[in-house]
Amino acid sequence: MIILTGVTGHLGSSVLKHILKLVPPSEILVSLHNRLAREEIEKTRVQVRAGDYTDPSSLEDAFRGGDKLLIVSHPSFSDELRVTSHKNAIDAAVKAGVRHIYYTSLAFGQESKAAVMRAHLDTEAYLRSRGVTYTIVREGVYMESYPVFLGFFGAGHDEVIVPGDGGVAWAARDDLGEATARIIAGSGYEGETITLAGPEVYTLEQTTALISSILDREIRFSVVSRDEFVRRNSAHGDVARFWASTYPALEAGEASLVDPLLGAVLGRPPVSFEARLRELLENEAEPRKEISSWLDNGRGPAR
Repeated sequence: MIILTGVTGHLGSSVLKHILKLVPPSEILVSLHNRLAREEIEKTRVQVRAGDYTDPSSLEDAFRGGDKLLIVSHPSFSDELRVTSHKNAIDAAVKAGVRHIYYTSLAFGQESKAAVMRAHLDTEAYLRSRGVTYTIVREGVYMESYPVFLGFFGAGHDEVIVPGDGGVAWAARDDLGEATARIIAGSGYEGETITLAGPEVYTLEQTTALISSILDREIRFSVVSRDEFVRRNSAHGDVARFWASTYPALEAGEASLVDPLLGAVLGRPPVSFEARLRELLENEAEPRKEISSWLDNGRGPAR
């Protein structure tokens, strides 16, 4: 029995979609916090149980009888809340007798400069300490999150303003979901930390130039101080200061690792950044939608 969490989110819903092609619904159990989504999830004929990261007893009940568990990181900008939620899920899984835990981390550095990576690193360390078989899947930066990385760039903007630049091995979110599903449905990677990253690296300036080319209009690229970046994005409150810490991490090359594993697991070349970007730019509402989703969910864009 495979247990999935986070199936109403971007990555988790992709994992569910693809794992249903690999495993009978009778062998999939969904731990669900969003009660409003229950009816829709049940249409897939998987078993659904109520589970809340902030309620350990509900998690233990939800996870009981499962062999493999996917823990998708909790949506919050609070490191304390995220790590506590993840620890609750890990501890509940151990008590419920789950044999293998998969955790979706982020493909940034081990000693990351980015605030968005702190809770992931703490969770990784805790999972390794619990004596249960695990696989940590460091998911690459979503291609769909390019507006957030480009300083909350939106349709109609003529300038990208960021407090630093560096390479990103962009990966399509659905490719990551499919590869994660294949890893869970298969075997191997016990006790490993693996990286699923895109096939090509683009700096933010190169990404901006690519968007300019696709849209056939000039979009300027500017690097400003961290304080100036925060000032320009004051409408986003503390989120802008939190997010500003991502750019030193990019400058240090933390997100520029190209790993062939994603293509190997998929059994085909991953989606190219240019092709996916063209799709995204066809819909002018897409950048605004991605930024709003990211801010509303309170999560970093690799989740």
